[in-house]
Amino acid sequence: MLQPKRLMLRTAVSVTYLLLAASLLAQGKFKANGRVKIEGGDIAGARALVYKNGVKERTITTGLSKFALELDLNASYIVSFEKDGYVAKKISFDTRVPADAIANGFTPFDFAVSLFKQYDDINMVVFNQPVGMIRYDASAGDFDYDTDYTKSIQSQLQEAVAQVEKKQKQEAAGAAEIEKRKAEEVKAQQKAEAEAKKQAAAQEASAAKAKAEAEKLAAAEAKTKEESDRRSSAEAAKAEPKADVPPKGPAEPKPERPKLIPRVPAPQRTTLAVAPSQGEDGRRHIEPVLVEEQSRVAKARTIEQQEARPVPSAVEADLFRTEELIVETGKVTTVVKVEVGGKATEYRRVFHKWGGVFYFKDGQACTQLVYENEAMPPQEHLAGATPRGKLD
Repeated sequence: MLQPKRLMLRTAVSVTYLLLAASLLAQGKFKANGRVKIEGGDIAGARALVYKNGVKERTITTGLSKFALELDLNASYIVSFEKDGYVAKKISFDTRVPADAIANGFTPFDFAVSLFKQYDDINMVVFNQPVGMIRYDASAGDFDYDTDYTKSIQSQLQEAVAQVEKKQKQEAAGAAEIEKRKAEEVKAQQKAEAEAKKQAAAQEASAAKAKAEAEKLAAAEAKTKEESDRRSSAEAAKAEPKADVPPKGPAEPKPERPKLIPRVPAPQRTTLAVAPSQGEDGRRHIEPVLVEEQSRVAKARTIEQQEARPVPSAVEADLFRTEELIVETGKVTTVVKVEVGGKATEYRRVFHKWGGVFYFKDGQACTQLVYENEAMPPQEHLAGATPRGKLD
């Protein structure tokens, strides 16, 4: 009786374990946290298309600057990041895992993707395949990049990225030249407008001054004429002669009574006639004298100024950068060498399978911020340029 009972108990336990594993497989999820960056543009219009086992499952159009994906276990996913006018990039997720690994759970996987503009004269065939593949790593007991796959496309990715960087530098130089020319045109226009305003103000001031001088001169001439007329009238009145009066002659003598003896003849009466003297009118006629006063307004003179030539900016030193990926058992090392002006500096990023990440500069430990600011290029090639582990 005991043996059948033990057999039944073992059978029940085995069935329980199988059901539990099947339940975990059915309900297990793998979480991936992603970020999308658009080089030379904004995130508007970007989208992420999620394909599960070759069938489109959903499309994400919002929140792509920082988003999360819940992926079913034991499935194959392709996530395609796209934007019109930009090169699309794909990330592959292989979520197949052993049944005994599900109970321990998995660390959320962090990744980032950057999209750059599409150029017709650059071959982008390499981006038709996934630029990164994430799968379960039995040695680490967690999900990580497939380094063998990354190595197989690394050279093609680097060649395409180098051509894109060259094109971007040419566009940046052209845009800088255009902006410089526009700034010079605006500056010249502002200077011309200021000069025109200055000349207009000078002309208005000169016209106002000339008007004031003319009014002052007219007032002085009117005053001079008024005084001259007054003097002429006074002199004319003074020189006018009085009416002529004839002078009186001597009184006529009374006649004497005649004497009888001897008879003397009566004296004859003598009358003196004095004719009035005729004289000339001695008034003088004075003609007014007009004197023209010299203009006190000075003629405007043109002053020429020579604009100072802009001082050419200093030439930046040449920068050379090389990057090498060293894959070893238990860790992945990224070696970046940067040479500026003949001085070389070596940076290292060591990612251990157990999750630790360390940074070095010329053999000395440094921070992640120093590594990213000095070792990484201005436009960071996140997923698709250099394989990265989980974000710290």
